[in-house]
This record gives sequence, structure tokens and C-alpha cells, in this order.
Amino acid sequence: MERSLMDVGAVMQAVADRIDTIDNLRVYAYPPDTVNPPAAVVSYPAEYEFDATYGRGMDRISDLPVVVLIGKVSDRTSRDKVAQYVNGTGTASLKAVIESGTYTAFDTVRVASVSFDIIAVAGVEYLGATFILDIAGQGEV
Repeated sequence: MERSLMDVGAVMQAVADRIDTIDNLRVYAYPPDTVNPPAAVVSYPAEYEFDATYGRGMDRISDLPVVVLIGKVSDRTSRDKVAQYVNGTGTASLKAVIESGTYTAFDTVRVASVSFDIIAVAGVEYLGATFILDIAGQGEV
């Protein structure tokens, strides 16, 4: 499989396409105006690092956020659902699903961490889990 140079849009789309293999989870490849949970949103990285290795050999995105919005914070079903996405293994595990993918938009991906918060979208508050991905791929030669 031919690998391509890293492009932020292609990276975000590739991650979204992989997450879309999880049943009953709506996936957005960029931040939408509104969501219908449960939903995963691939957001923009805070930073894109060029030249992580000598001679433009690798570029790196060390903080690509994927935000999973579940439902009301006070619902027990929200807790149970977020637990499935946060588990390290299983068919609904974001870590397992993302890291087991085959990609052409980049070379490596690691789900580095997850944090929890109440996240508002269009004035509606949801239980949210933000996964941080560390991605590396070929830089422009």
C-alpha cells in the first residue's frame, strides 16, 4: 500500500472513517454545528510539527482530539456507554479500533489518553470523553 504525505484533512477523514466502523456511533470528520449522540467528532489538532526527523522524513500531530459525546451526565446509561468507548479492548473501544486500522494518510497512530468533561454543543450539555491521538507520517520530501 502506497503511503502519502500527511495532510491534516486526510488524517482527520481517515480517523473518522475508522471510527465509523463502531456500531451505533455517529461520526463527524470535523466539528459540526449540532450533534445527535452518541457521536464522535474528530476535531482540529492544536499543533502540527514539521521535520520530526531529519530531512523532512516525518511530520507529527501529537494532539489530535476525538471527542465522544454520549448523553446526559446524570444518566446511568451514559456512564455505561462511555465505559465501552473508553475500554482498552473490545469492538466499541476507540483505542482498539483506531490503533488496529490500516491507513494511507499517515504511518502510525496511538491513542495516548482520554479525559472526561461536560461538553456543550449548540447549547446542549453532554457527557464527553476526549481522546488524544498521537499521529506521525511522512513529511514532504
